[in-house]
Amino acid sequence: MPTKSLDIVTSALNEEECLPELIARIQEVMSSHPEYEWKVIICDNGSEDSTWDIISKLAVSSPRILGVRMSRTFTLDSAFTMGIDIATADAVIIMASDLQDPPEVIHEFLRKFEEGYEQVVAKVVSRQHVPFVRRTLSKVFYLIANKATNNMIPRGVSDFRLLSKNAYQATQKMRERNRFLRGLIAWTGFRTAIVEIDRPARFAGDSKYVKIPLKKIVKWALSSILSNTSAPLTLISVMGFVLSAISIMATLVASSIWLISGVPFAGFGTIVGVVLMGFSLTMFAIGIIAQYIALIYEEVKGRPLYLIAERTDEPVSPLV
Repeated sequence: MPTKSLDIVTSALNEEECLPELIARIQEVMSSHPEYEWKVIICDNGSEDSTWDIISKLAVSSPRILGVRMSRTFTLDSAFTMGIDIATADAVIIMASDLQDPPEVIHEFLRKFEEGYEQVVAKVVSRQHVPFVRRTLSKVFYLIANKATNNMIPRGVSDFRLLSKNAYQATQKMRERNRFLRGLIAWTGFRTAIVEIDRPARFAGDSKYVKIPLKKIVKWALSSILSNTSAPLTLISVMGFVLSAISIMATLVASSIWLISGVPFAGFGTIVGVVLMGFSLTMFAIGIIAQYIALIYEEVKGRPLYLIAERTDEPVSPLV
């Protein structure tokens, strides 16, 4: 008889080719864990193909499948948030539906969970199918995020993870609109284990990540970092203090030289260079402050993190 419960949350955006294989492999994995009563919560994040039809059929064929269709395409973090909000089990697993998060890793997740860990996180050590530029940007992002958050966000971790009830209920309480779920979950600080995985290529279809424009990824990365740290604002203050000190010292030195030797040269080029540098640094500082103002603007609007159009179990009102 099952003594524990597990909810597996996944987001699907045009994944008609992957979902049947995903469910089949999850069923095979969970057949080795009869002690768990489990279900899969599939969040249809605004699919335009037959994804919702497939989810509905899977839900009819098995009471372990719960389908939830969002009113439109929201962010991946919002879709996962919806799944976490719906979850009621002793533990939750968050994973992608394209099988780049191998269901077989669930064995290791559950083993670590039973050892007493409240969070079990998958760290991707190999992703050769991702273009070199994207892999490099990902490394840079985690390097900056790790330093800016005082090592709170480990490098290379993915959304693929297990959360205990304590951990995911703590995450439910955080309703930031600019969501970087990995950062929010890391902030909770529950005892964490890391499992290293090799990320395989997609089972079928095209990668959504590769198709995202580079400028959109950079914007998302910037928002994710700024929403989890105020370090850039501190850097601006320190930079302003240092530049002010240098300016005072330079003024005193220049005045001394002028009093002793007179003006040695016109210095037009130097002056222009210093002015341009100062102007550039000022615009850089204003730009960082503007990003924080944009984040504040999104928060104060207080819009829902997601909207539910329908569920396979029962009609419900939209959640926030």
